[in-house]
Amino acid sequence: MASAIAIPSKQPAEIYIGGAGDESSRLVFSYAEARRDAVRGKRQVHYLPHWKITAARQLAAGLSGAGHPLALIGHSWGADTVLRAAGASDAKVFIVGADPVAKPVSRITARDGRPASAALVLHVDAEPPAYDRSDYVKAAGYLTGGGVPRAFRFADTRIAAELNHWNFRGMMQTKGSDGQSAQDWLAAFPDRLSPASG
Repeated sequence: MASAIAIPSKQPAEIYIGGAGDESSRLVFSYAEARRDAVRGKRQVHYLPHWKITAARQLAAGLSGAGHPLALIGHSWGADTVLRAAGASDAKVFIVGADPVAKPVSRITARDGRPASAALVLHVDAEPPAYDRSDYVKAAGYLTGGGVPRAFRFADTRIAAELNHWNFRGMMQTKGSDGQSAQDWLAAFPDRLSPASG
């Protein structure tokens, strides 16, 4: 009599990439830490600053290569790094850009299209009713870096958030026109990897 052995699937993994100055402000870092506590034992959560592009690529390649369904979430310049990291994955990945800004060194790559590995690209676009300092910093980044990377300009899903650029947590929690937030999309990941599957 033959018996079947069930092989458990690998835990999903989330990589959070902070924007400029996140090591001081800890906007994305603290969100990732809280997320790690909330999903402990169910999925892996990692954090890197935006300037660790090689480390982000290696981490993404290692996790996806080992069979972990992978979500890459970046804020501001961190979203630019997310696109670079996605290029290192052979498996399909879920990409979230929270108010993404192309880096000055990426003026050419800001025009690049969607990474081949992207199963879903979600763009959370902060549109504040009144500007604060963080929005002026973002505007300077737009001028030097070339604006929003093309992959996010043509995202599968866009969520408009009436928030200032610094409010990463708020962007992750803002509901889109379909009633789903980036947080909701992540909760349903990896089962839901395309806008049509929900």
